[in-house]
Amino acid sequence: MKARVFALLLMAISLGCLRHRGWLEPRDSDVRMLSYDSIMLGGSIDGPTFRALKVAADDFFPAWGGPRACIDTPEAYKYYVVRRGEIIYVALLQDPSYCGRPYPSLDSGARYAIRVDGLILRRLLDGEPDTLADGGLDAGGSEPVFLDGGDEAVDVTVPPDARVSFPVFADAGSPSPDAGSP
Repeated sequence: MKARVFALLLMAISLGCLRHRGWLEPRDSDVRMLSYDSIMLGGSIDGPTFRALKVAADDFFPAWGGPRACIDTPEAYKYYVVRRGEIIYVALLQDPSYCGRPYPSLDSGARYAIRVDGLILRRLLDGEPDTLADGGLDAGGSEPVFLDGGDEAVDVTVPPDARVSFPVFADAGSPSPDAGSP
């Protein structure tokens, strides 16, 4: 008898959970569902690649914090993924058109190297130098450019007889520097 009551109670709780989660209720019955074959024409992502994509998105967009501007939401980014053996590379690039902007923000993306088990091996935010731990450049990097004016010396001295003038702007009658004393 106790086993029957327990089983009925368990079934009632299970059905209550299904009803409250809304799993069985259609959201919009006017939407025509595509077949599996039609959906699969759009491309696929394997499990480890999906996990890497989720790890990168969760790292770049932490769940804590207050409300975000449109441009700082996961929907305002495009995601690119490539797998090389046991490492999955993920790039997040801002899509300003999602929020009606003509240009992306500065330093608005990131690149990740994630192992197939979900461990972040390397994270490189936009604006950070693309150098390796040993000081060498990454395979995709380029030689650093130093904007120092070149090899030729430029003479910047002002000849003693040169006349230097600075523009003077009238400020609509402010008091003189000595606070107006005669």
